[in-house]
Amino acid sequence: MTFNEARLLDRVAYGSEFGHEYNTRIDELRSGVERRNAEWERALGRYAIRFQNLRDSDHAVVVAAHHACMGALIGFRLKDWSDYQADGEPIGFGAGELANYQLQKTYTFGSLSTVRAIYKPVQGTVQVFSNGVPVAASVDYTTGVVQVNAPLGEELTWTGEFDTPVRFSDDRLTFSIDNRSGGPILNSDVELQEIRL
Repeated sequence: MTFNEARLLDRVAYGSEFGHEYNTRIDELRSGVERRNAEWERALGRYAIRFQNLRDSDHAVVVAAHHACMGALIGFRLKDWSDYQADGEPIGFGAGELANYQLQKTYTFGSLSTVRAIYKPVQGTVQVFSNGVPVAASVDYTTGVVQVNAPLGEELTWTGEFDTPVRFSDDRLTFSIDNRSGGPILNSDVELQEIRL
């Protein structure tokens, strides 16, 4: 599937909403006891660009992106302001030779933790460490895979920024003429959703 590595402009994020959701099936028994089952093993990001908070020039950016991506067909990068940084995140252990590692981020609460693969690191921000010491690494910024030659058994961590792969939620984008200058502006919020890679 085609993916556009461009990021939707940061400034369109002002006043927008960022969040994620899980899909849990809950069955309540006659006794009142619940049985809960996870339908998805990881969260799905959902976002909304608030059209009221965009400058006129930013409306044009969103419209151009919608046309270029053919609505919901082609994905692109979005900076999720609620979660875009990694700081000392573990990615594995040195193999004693050149090896590939997928960037990831771990979320922990008490005894529970979940790991999220990071596929879209931001160009030039990734630094890899071996036992806390910076090491040379080759980074594929389109997949989040890094190549590192680290001593056997040393813990590898990384620090940097990442984007979220998203698409427009709808093929339709609507406008209205709400001022005397006659310029068309978006008249609804633009919804985006994360793409699973």
